[in-house]
Parts: sequence; structure tokens; C-alpha cells
Amino acid sequence: MVITEEHDSNVTASFELHVISQGVGNLHNFVSVSKDIWPWVDYIHIREKQQPPKQRREWANQLHQSGVPSDRIVINGVHEVGQGEGLAGVHWGQEDFSKSALSISDIRKRIRIGVSVHSVAEAKAAEQRGVDYVFFGHIYDSNSKPDIQPRGLKQLAEVCTNVTIPVIAIGGIGVEHVRDLRRAGARGIAVISHIWASENPKHAIRVLRQAIVESEG
Repeated sequence: MVITEEHDSNVTASFELHVISQGVGNLHNFVSVSKDIWPWVDYIHIREKQQPPKQRREWANQLHQSGVPSDRIVINGVHEVGQGEGLAGVHWGQEDFSKSALSISDIRKRIRIGVSVHSVAEAKAAEQRGVDYVFFGHIYDSNSKPDIQPRGLKQLAEVCTNVTIPVIAIGGIGVEHVRDLRRAGARGIAVISHIWASENPKHAIRVLRQAIVESEG
């Protein structure tokens, strides 16, 4: 595998790469790493559940001020979306999604909306309400969910064949999984520990992007 030093400012839209924050509240580390890796990433998610929405928006501001383009930034779990204009979008968990009284069709005129799902039924419900994409997982053993059985490629493929919107695989994903995930029908991947647990996040993201490019063949 040959890893280039060039920043890929036009990342592969056909197979998305999402990076999710650790949820540990370390703003300095998050910004420091994100400003190095964003050229190889389609979206960077601010998923800090312990923080109020106002604080998550401040993280988004800090990220943008560090040089990360606003159209790469997603804030998770917020509903006051009017204040988030200019960002790439919002992402909801099932609880956020079920409680939302917002008109998704109206929100989509301004930003992209994603929802985390765990079954075919949830994926279909999200698609019917008009979301742009879903996260499905966890696919492999994951450090963030050590006591929960992974759903695996078979369940991923089932979800992918039952909806037309992009399904983004998440959970325990490494470079060696990209081709299998793509064959199962995934149209992108989301990673956490692959980046944040790495001693060299910039190299880790470049290797992952290269694996995505090579999986196209």
C-alpha cells in the first residue's frame, strides 16, 4: 500500500469516511488531531454526550477556527438546528430521533441529517422520515461496547438491501475490514478508536483513506 503525502481536498463521496469524537471531553486533543486529519475525512462528528448542546457548538466553533472547513463538521444530538447553519449536519441517536418534533424535510434544506440505527426496522423508519443516511453497528468487536455482541456483516448486508439511503458501518473497524464492508453494501465507515487510540492519527487516517481508494477496484 502506497501512502501519499498529498492532502485529498476532494475526498471520495461514493464511500464516506466519518470520524467520531471520543466523548471524553478533551477539546484540546480533539482540535489538535482534527486539524491534522480533516483533509482525508468526509465528516468529523462532535459526539460529546456529557456536554450540553451549547458546549458542543462551542467545540464546532473551535474546530472551524483551527482550520477545519465547516462543511466537514457534524454536531451530534442537537435539535436547535437553525443555529447550526453552515455546518455539515446533525446526527441523532434513536432517543433523539424518536423525540424530535422537527420537520426533517425542512431541516434538510439547510443541513444533512443522520441517525444511528440497530435494525432493519429502525433503518426503514429513518428512511421514511427523510433522513439522509444511517449509522449501523457495531459491526465488529468494539472497545466502546465490550459487553455487546457485534452485529456482523450479515446483519449489515440485510440493512443495506432494505433501504436506499447510505448505510455507514460503525464499530471496531480497521483497514482490513474496508473491502468486506463495501461488499456487504455499506456506503461508508465511521471510526473512533482507530484514530484516537493511534500514536500517529494522521498516518492512521491516511492508511484508512488509501484502503478505501483501493477497495474501489
